[in-house]
Amino acid sequence: MKVLLSAFQCGPGYGSEMGNAWHWSRSLSELGHEVTVLTSSDFRDIITGANPQGIDFRFIDRPRSPLRPLSRNFALFESYLRWQGEALRYVAAQQQEYDVAHHVTWGSLKLGSALWQLPTPLVYGPIGGGQVAPSNYWRYFGRNWPAERLRSASAGPLLKLNKKSRDTLRHARVTLVTNSATAAASRRLGARDTRFMLADGLPPDWLVAGGRRRPAGTPVVLWLGRMLPCKAPVLAVEAFARLRQSTPARMIMAGDGPLRGQVSAAIERLGIAEDVELPGWVPWGDIRKVYDSASVLLFASLRDSFGAQFLEALGRGLPAVALNHHGIGDVEVGSAAVKVSLTTRSQDLPDRLG
Repeated sequence: MKVLLSAFQCGPGYGSEMGNAWHWSRSLSELGHEVTVLTSSDFRDIITGANPQGIDFRFIDRPRSPLRPLSRNFALFESYLRWQGEALRYVAAQQQEYDVAHHVTWGSLKLGSALWQLPTPLVYGPIGGGQVAPSNYWRYFGRNWPAERLRSASAGPLLKLNKKSRDTLRHARVTLVTNSATAAASRRLGARDTRFMLADGLPPDWLVAGGRRRPAGTPVVLWLGRMLPCKAPVLAVEAFARLRQSTPARMIMAGDGPLRGQVSAAIERLGIAEDVELPGWVPWGDIRKVYDSASVLLFASLRDSFGAQFLEALGRGLPAVALNHHGIGDVEVGSAAVKVSLTTRSQDLPDRLG
């Protein structure tokens, strides 16, 4: 089968969207399909350096956005939407036929895919974006809360005004979704065939065979991710501080981001600086060692489609404590994880998690 894959971000040796797109292209090729991948020319060097065999990568320049002086984030979104238009025009000019088009990245409910305009069946996703942060936890977003409320509105009452999303969902042959909130939003906009599927996957060599050996010494709590408000790193620090009051433990917070300063301040304020390690961003090649050194993963995201870290931890045999909502709330993982329900009062949740 001839497959056209739209993967704006794609590259080997990465997690998240880039890694997902790379694994989609490799896996489809290994299954015997003839795969053509549309991706940004930003990733030309790392892809060609990996010397992929049997996959036809087409590199399309990402247009510069006039919004960059105003906002890097808005500029990136605007540039991505314009890249979609360039990718569509490129495919149309090639006059090549495909059996199916599959939009992989970005996996966003609200940004849609231009590929629905091709005379080819479209698989859209896996996508997230229908989930919203609980309003009673606004304090963990701080000054970012107004932007978060606007994002919630764009996934709720304002979503019906989103033509890009509406057109994509109504024309997609199949829409793959990562959680029930995104499924409900997709159906409201006219998605014909909505199916659940995780956006993240694990290569076979990631999975622990024959059980996991528990690390010796003081238990280690691992938090991993970008330090963004929706990931709630300060909540994770508060939960660990509650745990530390009754149990000897250490914490590794692997990652970086705009809330790093707030995280450091919370660690100092709670008097746990000697017990918390902040190694910063960890290269993908070293992540496995970080998981294997830990005793438990703490996943405290207040808004997430699912959570690659949660899946990666379970793949390494690492038990997890996570909030029982959004994508994680939709899956049954048995004794592999403890899922903690949100509390009515946000100040009560650290005690529940710790």
